[in-house]
Amino acid sequence: MCYSLEASITAGLGLGLAGYGMVAKALRYDQRMLLFAAFPLVFSAHQFVEAAVWLTRDDPVAGQPFRYLYTLIAFTMWPVLTPAAAASAESDPERRRLWRTMGGVGFVLAAYLIAKLAGADGIDLSVYRHSLAYDPLFERPPLATDFLYLLLTVAPLILSERRAIKIFGVAVFLTFVFALAANRPAWYSVWCLAAAVFSFVIAFAIEEERSSDYDELEMQR
Repeated sequence: MCYSLEASITAGLGLGLAGYGMVAKALRYDQRMLLFAAFPLVFSAHQFVEAAVWLTRDDPVAGQPFRYLYTLIAFTMWPVLTPAAAASAESDPERRRLWRTMGGVGFVLAAYLIAKLAGADGIDLSVYRHSLAYDPLFERPPLATDFLYLLLTVAPLILSERRAIKIFGVAVFLTFVFALAANRPAWYSVWCLAAAVFSFVIAFAIEEERSSDYDELEMQR
């Protein structure tokens, strides 16, 4: 999260409340959307972890566990959770198989990145343009890893059958481009914030199914 400890806490609280509401709505109206509805809860936890990073910014020893946890969530959660959520929400069997396959690839990628983090000599931290820049001290993975990560976290959204999820996916991709262009050293902190903000769009995807059920009920009458 950008800007400050207070901003991280505020974002974490707002996302937590929104996620609770979305999960409750998904449980009631469309349980296939449950994993997508949980996205704001994951973002909320991520922001609270970054609040701890801000709090321990001047104490590298105390702050290392929080830096590792923040980076671990950013690197490994989304390439697994996004395809899994897409597979759960998908009604077409072929695309459901595709998302499940991508989720398996995401799991392998996550395991690889966990191994890289486990071998790191720590994570340096700096503030660049009011954002936290994390620098894991390991040999950088191949550039293809970055492209694979982006594909796994964006393609299942943009290619979703639900309009609101498509919009969320486009927003996530555009904010990725913006984060790299505007603040490259702190790009994944900036990107996580932007994606978290746009995750509120997921509520409309749940509402789509609710409206569809209502229209079907009206036709039956």
